[in-house]
Amino acid sequence: MIRLVQKSDIEELAKIYKDLYDNADIGENWTIEKAYDLLMYWYEKQKDLFFVDIEDNIPVGAIVSGIKAWFDGLRLVDTEIFVSDKCQKKHIGKSLMLAHLKEAKVKYNVSMIEFHTYGAEDEFPQNWYNRIGFEKDEELIIMHADVDNVLNKLGYSPQYEKCEIHEKISNNTLNYSYKDLSKLYVDLSKGDTAYIFDMLPEYAYLDNELEREYIESRITAMKNMAKVNLFIIGSKEKLNRLKNNKLFEYTINSCVNDSKIYIIREEEIKQKCMYEFFQLAQGLYYGERADGTKEAFRDLWINTDGIGIMIKDESILNHIQESVSAIIQKIYNGEIKIENVFKESENNGK
Repeated sequence: MIRLVQKSDIEELAKIYKDLYDNADIGENWTIEKAYDLLMYWYEKQKDLFFVDIEDNIPVGAIVSGIKAWFDGLRLVDTEIFVSDKCQKKHIGKSLMLAHLKEAKVKYNVSMIEFHTYGAEDEFPQNWYNRIGFEKDEELIIMHADVDNVLNKLGYSPQYEKCEIHEKISNNTLNYSYKDLSKLYVDLSKGDTAYIFDMLPEYAYLDNELEREYIESRITAMKNMAKVNLFIIGSKEKLNRLKNNKLFEYTINSCVNDSKIYIIREEEIKQKCMYEFFQLAQGLYYGERADGTKEAFRDLWINTDGIGIMIKDESILNHIQESVSAIIQKIYNGEIKIENVFKESENNGK
């Protein structure tokens, strides 16, 4: 049975997609999670053209395309079509393509369909496409590149980029210590909001007096009804090391009221929100630790009236708020995968 996809189908389709590319041996190493992310992208973007075949109440194949305006009208692009190995040679691919193209023609009056494929011309899947009317484009060349490599060759390096906003921060913001920030957190109350981005350096969550006092002050802010949003960002290894850290456990178990703690892999932020990550990674306030090394704080405070508590320059505040909002939006849209979220309802059951 061919029908439009439902969100509940995506998990099973992701397994099929991953298995097919494992067997194709074309250098694409998919995981079920990455396949799920891809199919959810299509579900959000073009679910009106996302068709699935159901056999014995189980999804066994699917097809989806995007719509792009072109010189000759609307085109179907980046088409994904796949059928489980267990259901090959049952004409499921043909049925999916037929349903997909009929709907695209009726709804969008598309003029052309184009997509990438692989393998020899006389072998599957190319020979199947040839049989149903597709032709190989002899003029277009597909280009691909690693983005970091191209940025490097273009002379771009985030650690050396001069950002006007952060130059203003550096020029106009005083240095603050752990004690200064701890006092500020203790003074927060209902209506105040704090966004904290812990980039999880090696010294994070050490059991020393200054840092304990600083973390205690965040918890005090939560208990005082301030809305604290704590984003703990680090590599897989660093996040794993937190699991047995008593100070970290105490923090997540103390999350109350409307506050939330997000655990996110650094790779996710860098891949999905590189620009915003860079803005915050540079730090908003600066100080020195006990050993004399420099500390960068990434704490943004906004009072009941929506005014920055320590950042008074409206242009700086707006810029940082935009970066924070972009990250939060991508988290709730599912574009950024989070490892875990801690909030009051979860902690009540512990």
